[in-house]
Amino acid sequence: MDYNFQPHRIIEIYPVQEHEKPKKDIITLIKKANKRLTKKQKILSFILFFLTFLTTTFIGGFDYASFYKLNYGILNLRFWAGGLWYSVPLMLILASHETGHFLTATYYGINCTPPYFVPAPTIIGTFGAFIKIKSPFLSKKELFDVGIAGPLAGFIVAVPVLIIGVFLSRPEITLFHNKEIITFGEPLLYKLIVLIKFGTVKGDLMLHPTGFAGWIGLLVTALNLLPVSQLDGGHISYAVFGKKSFFIAYALGLLLIILSIFYRGWIIWLILLIILGIKHPRFFFEEEPLDKKRKILAIVALIIFILSFIPIPVKF
Repeated sequence: MDYNFQPHRIIEIYPVQEHEKPKKDIITLIKKANKRLTKKQKILSFILFFLTFLTTTFIGGFDYASFYKLNYGILNLRFWAGGLWYSVPLMLILASHETGHFLTATYYGINCTPPYFVPAPTIIGTFGAFIKIKSPFLSKKELFDVGIAGPLAGFIVAVPVLIIGVFLSRPEITLFHNKEIITFGEPLLYKLIVLIKFGTVKGDLMLHPTGFAGWIGLLVTALNLLPVSQLDGGHISYAVFGKKSFFIAYALGLLLIILSIFYRGWIIWLILLIILGIKHPRFFFEEEPLDKKRKILAIVALIIFILSFIPIPVKF
């Protein structure tokens, strides 16, 4: 099974040259214009959420039946009920992440869309979710807060989901002796939880669907904390380091090239980041300094990234 994740959110930054900087009161008026969500946006958000809930429950049904070695068909209500063990925690993680962005943007009066979930006929049932910001940031503080709110909220939910999932899992000594079986990489936090629960596992761990939802939550968090482009990590890095963050972005791009030797999925991510732009675009009033508290939160984000990152997510 091959799990490929796409960037789950899009934020538009309005580039500007040094001599073109407008006054803040003018930008504030731009931000406040058309800030209310439209009926069309609300309906689209609801439909996409519902469709994604269906696709993830469908995938979860197969995972649940496989884990408990059941023969339920898709017409059996127990198939769909079992799928909830996967879909509900996964949707909760994604919703928490996007809601963090949305509420923070709304707090600052930034015009943005509601969260849009993306249903997909993949092995995980979704390509994630995103919001689209439609007005400029006025300061590094706004950029940083909107960027970090999603990963923090998603991680806070993903951790207990992963813990519950691991505790519901079971070791199986002969599980992956078949060469055709694909194994998944283990983030550091996952290894720590498994060590606490099982100690040294003899063989392999059959991960419960809820645990797999938590695993995906960590992967999504790590991917979005990559300090490049307009990903959450790119916003955080730019808010902290300014133009110096460009060096970090290029260094990470080089790292992804190296990692792509071991996992081909990084090539897809590298191409997407090149399309979006490796460097974070400049924005209005970027010279304003970032306060100490937010720099400490940036360190917290780095720790979350280290705990969640999987150099080789899938092993064939």
